[in-house]
Amino acid sequence: MKIIKIREALRHLEKVSQEIRYTSLVDGPRLSAGLISFSPRKQGDAKQIKHRDRDVLCQVLKGRGRLRIDGRRISLRKGTICHIPKGTPHDFAAGKNNHLVLFYSLIKTV
Repeated sequence: MKIIKIREALRHLEKVSQEIRYTSLVDGPRLSAGLISFSPRKQGDAKQIKHRDRDVLCQVLKGRGRLRIDGRRISLRKGTICHIPKGTPHDFAAGKNNHLVLFYSLIKTV
């Protein structure tokens, strides 16, 4: 069992790039979960990523932004939950004046 306080975990986000900070909360063979924060971008759309053997399930905790998937841009705001099937190219971005903070889970599928 593990108990995580979101407010405390947000203090431990590590910088991945100018735009992205994250922390892992749970890491196992079939499930990984953590927090990821996106700052507003200075340039155009980033390269999309895909997880070939894992579904993505995430919830917007703070801010606003967008999810780009299947040629669509979907607006995101606090409380939105997204499911992205394995192998689906996608990316997230914060709004122009907002940070976007997500709780994410990567779930290994068979």
